[in-house]
Amino acid sequence: MSVSRPANDRFVCDLAVELDTGRARISGRIRDITEAGLCCVVGDPVGAGINVTAHLRLVFEWGMSEPLSLLGQVLWLTPTEGQYQVGVAFSQPTPDVWQRFDVLLKILFGQINLPTPAAN
Repeated sequence: MSVSRPANDRFVCDLAVELDTGRARISGRIRDITEAGLCCVVGDPVGAGINVTAHLRLVFEWGMSEPLSLLGQVLWLTPTEGQYQVGVAFSQPTPDVWQRFDVLLKILFGQINLPTPAAN
């Protein structure tokens, strides 16, 4: 990727995510993300080793971004405070998905500023 930062620099965040297991779509919040994967908190357990599609969205006061879908595999699951913390390692995405993911990371790292809509 073209973002200038260490390869596995972890960004603590609060992003909307849906994990699609092929049988269920489980909503949650991403707690941190790297180029290699993410850690999220969900309400339902997801088994380690399961392949998932993680649908990520930026949520703004004025709306949401289009979902960015990344294939991955659940590496671990830990119960926490009535929910589950899940670690997902990303599979190698296509170049167009890498480009969109790169933009998302640049936004999170403050390298790209998004305009806010004008007040009426």
